[in-house]
This record gives sequence, C-alpha cells and structure tokens, in this order.
Amino acid sequence: MKTNLKEKIIFALMLIGGIAVIFLPNYKKHSKVMKPSVLLEELNKQERYITSDDLARALMIKDPSIILIDVRSKEDYDHFTLDGAINVPMEDLLKEDYIGYLDQDVYKTILFSNGTSLADEAWMIMKSHDYQGNYVLKGGLNKWFKTIIDPEKPGETADLADREAYEFRRGASMFFVGVSSGGVGSSGAAPKKAKAAPKPMVKRKKKAVSGGCG
Repeated sequence: MKTNLKEKIIFALMLIGGIAVIFLPNYKKHSKVMKPSVLLEELNKQERYITSDDLARALMIKDPSIILIDVRSKEDYDHFTLDGAINVPMEDLLKEDYIGYLDQDVYKTILFSNGTSLADEAWMIMKSHDYQGNYVLKGGLNKWFKTIIDPEKPGETADLADREAYEFRRGASMFFVGVSSGGVGSSGAAPKKAKAAPKPMVKRKKKAVSGGCG
C-alpha cells in the first residue's frame, strides 16, 4: 500500500513513540502485547480517526457514549482543553487509574492533542496492549479551531457540499463559543478550559459464558 510523505512521517513518529512503551509505568503488568505485524495492519485502518465535524455533532447532541481524553501535558491541559475532557498525559497511559477509560467496550474514547501525531502515538501504545474503544481526533485541536471555531467561508465557486459544511460549522462555532468558558475572541485565542466532567464509572462488558448448566 502506497502512502504519501505526510503519512510516512506520521508513521515514523509513531514507531519512535512506540519505543516509549517499555519505559511507561507498570509496563510489566501488561503482558498482553499485540504482535508488530498485527499492529501494523491496525495502523493502516483509517477507522480509528474521527473528524472535527463528527465530534462537533456528537458533542452538540450531548452524546453520552463519548469520552474525551487529552493526552497532552498537564500544563497544556490547564491552559485550554475541550469542555469535559479528562487529562491523561502520555506517561500515565498504562497506569491502573485510567484502564477504566482506555480499555473498555462501552464508550467511544476520543484521544486528542494539538495535532494528530501525539494522540496517534498514544493510540498506538494502547493498541499494542490490545486496549479497546479508542479513537483519534484527526488534526487535533489545531484542526478543531480551524474547522469548527473559526471556519473559512467558501469562495463563490464552491460546490453545495462545501457551502453546507460551512453553514454547519458556522452554527457549531456559535454553539461552542457560547458554551466555552470565556469564549473565543476575534483573535482566535484559546479560552480557558471549562471544568472537567466528573469521572464516569466505566466498566467492561462481561463476556458470555460458554456452555450450559451442568
């Protein structure tokens, strides 16, 4: 499968980031590590991504199946994050405290960072341990601001799809600026983060028991 230069760069960054797995806390407690060949196959699947538009739609209807995970540093998180997001820095990914969020099949956990690379690395680390239910916000907060908070008006020759997308994004912008703490000014400066939502009780689904009663 051919990939463009950008994809090759991202892939290389993820491979480098994957080395960090052996240095993460509690690594030895996680013995179920995915084979590299299987992981590479998973990395080629685009289904792990969610777009800014799709996330905006889910948040606007208050989709209860969504959990937002900010994998940046605490300093970046304290400066600004998406409303209700939980901070799980890279070095804490495999800690027992966060398994309930990051390894389950009940909720759709959306990982995000400033761009895509850091969240992709986090996804790879968790996927290598066969963690389930995790997705990546494509383009991260940079794309979120460019697409949802400050959408670019299409030109006069834009087709209907582009115009409809812009109208949705303009409405979404008003929605999110309205519910943000502090709002977004004309300069596009990031608002302070809203208070994070309380941690939900996340439990894994029980597997069906094979066989009948004896």
